[in-house]
Amino acid sequence: MLKHKRVIVTLLSLVLVLSALLAGCSGQSKTATSTTSKNTQSEQVLNLNLGDEPPTLDPQKTTDEVSITILNDVLEGLVRYNKDGKIEKGSGLAKDWTISEDGLTYTFYLRDAKWSDGNPITAYDFEYAWKRALDPNTGSQYAYQLYYIKGAEEYNSGKGSADQVGVKALDDKTLQVTLKAPAPQFLGLTSFVTYMPLEKAIYEKYGDKVGSDPNTMVYSGPFIVKEWNHEQNIVLEKNPYYWDKDNVKLQTINFSMIKDNNSLVQNYDTGALDSIFIPGDYIDKYKDSPEYHNYALATVWYLQFNNKDKIFKNANIRKAFTLSINRELFVKEVAKNGSIPAEAIVPPGIPGYNGDFRSEAGPGYFKDNDVAQAKEYLQKGLQELGLSKLPNIKFLTGDTDTAKKYAVALQQMWNQALGVQVEIQSVAFKVRLDMMDKGDYQIVLAGWGADYNDPMTFLDMWETNNGNNTAFYSNPNYDKLIEEAKVNGDLKARNEEMIQAEKILMEDMPIGPLWFQARAYVVKPYVKNLYFPTFGPDWEMKWTYIEGK
Repeated sequence: MLKHKRVIVTLLSLVLVLSALLAGCSGQSKTATSTTSKNTQSEQVLNLNLGDEPPTLDPQKTTDEVSITILNDVLEGLVRYNKDGKIEKGSGLAKDWTISEDGLTYTFYLRDAKWSDGNPITAYDFEYAWKRALDPNTGSQYAYQLYYIKGAEEYNSGKGSADQVGVKALDDKTLQVTLKAPAPQFLGLTSFVTYMPLEKAIYEKYGDKVGSDPNTMVYSGPFIVKEWNHEQNIVLEKNPYYWDKDNVKLQTINFSMIKDNNSLVQNYDTGALDSIFIPGDYIDKYKDSPEYHNYALATVWYLQFNNKDKIFKNANIRKAFTLSINRELFVKEVAKNGSIPAEAIVPPGIPGYNGDFRSEAGPGYFKDNDVAQAKEYLQKGLQELGLSKLPNIKFLTGDTDTAKKYAVALQQMWNQALGVQVEIQSVAFKVRLDMMDKGDYQIVLAGWGADYNDPMTFLDMWETNNGNNTAFYSNPNYDKLIEEAKVNGDLKARNEEMIQAEKILMEDMPIGPLWFQARAYVVKPYVKNLYFPTFGPDWEMKWTYIEGK
């Protein structure tokens, strides 16, 4: 990768930051404040901005960060990452577990815990939820996250039955899981939303309406959804049935859905919001404030091309659009939040075999802002398509101020570098996800954050027929490498297979990497122990409290 020296230094610095953040078996969390004093006489109400409407709070169907953030507050799985972003026994609904010597059999022992309706949470709730996620009729895009379990993929693909899936409740408090191959990341995955339990009676009562409104759910986590005014706000309240309620101090969390950046900043300045992620144009306003913070995320943003589209089925056209972007200029002048250019998919800080995966695989696969090469790819692609010039291209993006700003910047770069005309389609978050699922787009600005601390979370989604592969990309050689890596007990060989898979992905370029994300935020000094995980939800609020407001 050819870069200016200054940017390389920045990348190495971010590697060190992310390596520290993602040490151990999980990502460390950035905390806004930390104190041992817990004078909680202040009103325990926290006010935050979601920005977008959660498409669904059905844990087996959700795929987006907004919904995952809410579900992390109102549901809990077998394990929960602690304040330091690590897994320890007793952190979630499993009070203990054992792992067989061959790494294939996990036996979880559940604690005494209740749903928010007062019914006991049992191992049968987990078995039911996991098999529901795998049921082909459910249509879970995240079903593949359970493919580590014996018989899971076969059931989900219609080649096996639910009874053959290696998850079984031995009794109310004992869940036994059998994997098809050792998977050290499996324990962390059991904290993920797709693995959350579901009370069978609730699904039988509400069916596919589960997670659409507060009265169609029951809750196993620290909070419950008390109120949901769609496209306006969500109100969470402390769950009186939560097993660890004594360590939950907040009584209420108010989530707004503000899209306008000026309104967002005004709400923070007036105290209506207690913390916000700072829009790029307002960084200078806050950067010298003691309330200002910045942290790196295990997240990559990219151009996602519809590989079934008559134009973007051509790899050379995809490469032209990718290489013509000036990433360094974008992160410096548009994003302004500490993000760095990306010329690969797996972010720095994700562990490889014996260190950082990005360092082991190499920093990137192409040159940033390589306009000359981009023009060559464009002309070659046009010849292959039998065209003299490209028709107008449609670029799908969100309807927030930030999304629109990013889209305009990319639109201008394409026009300047390639002379192509790109029409921006700004739609609501839920609509954008639906259009991506249906393939109703040409290019979309998309991002992916790590679900767990392993390169595979950025790679297996691009397998043929993967539920999250809304680029509709397919390469048998890529699929083979990913499948081999999933079951390879030789960790060094597994790492090499993932490196080779990433190389194939970047050669085919169904997606064009843009930047590895960092976030700038401000938080009021009276907010204590508000954690900002490097992957998963936007916030962790189980231990948050208000002091001195």
